[in-house]
Amino acid sequence: MFRNSAIMLVLAGVLVFAQSSDSLVDVAIDLYETRHLNSSNLIESAEILGNLADQEPDNVRVLYEYAKVHYLLGDEAKTKGEKLVLYEKGKDLAEIAIKLDEQAVWAHFWYVVNLGRIGQTKGVLNSLASVPEIKKELDKILKIDPHHTGALDVKAMLYYELPGLLGGNLNKSFEALNQGIAIDSNYALLYVDMGKVLIKKKEYEQARWYLKKTLELQKPTYVADYVLDDRSDALKLLEEIKDK
Repeated sequence: MFRNSAIMLVLAGVLVFAQSSDSLVDVAIDLYETRHLNSSNLIESAEILGNLADQEPDNVRVLYEYAKVHYLLGDEAKTKGEKLVLYEKGKDLAEIAIKLDEQAVWAHFWYVVNLGRIGQTKGVLNSLASVPEIKKELDKILKIDPHHTGALDVKAMLYYELPGLLGGNLNKSFEALNQGIAIDSNYALLYVDMGKVLIKKKEYEQARWYLKKTLELQKPTYVADYVLDDRSDALKLLEEIKDK
């Protein structure tokens, strides 16, 4: 009887700890998703996830969420050196998560996003060098989850940015973005990137439609991204093509 009670207490303790860990991750997510309300929220999110990563180095969810926060911090960093340190750390965290769980789709996603940012920050040659790895990872993500809108956007912009001789294809960009919008019509970045693709295709009227659609969204999927980036990017692009 005592033995069984002791076992139950241990199991209960494990469950409470697991719940506590998941709850803290939820708090960290809430913080980075409201970083548009308070700039310190992202730092607080990083601190929570950093502490959890130290306590639970094999917690896949903690690792890929921490990888995302490194990407967000990298985008906010002022210098090239600071950006690279953060993106590299984000890539490494996501890579550890992938090794722990090959099917962890968000681990693959934040790995590929940080990898892409490293290439962009280092310059054109490094961007091109990372393309095969990025393509391989995108294929893995979309095999696990064909409806992953983030991966569809990254795929679209890869086709958008690459020169034609190296596989660039604006029609494939358009197709991937259309697929993403069909899945999530409130994902603002998809409309902004569609505007970029159509501007490059010199289809300015259509580009204006998608960019204005960005501004009309009432319930954007990622509010902080919308407030901090997507809305202003759409306005900037509309200004650039106002006479075209």
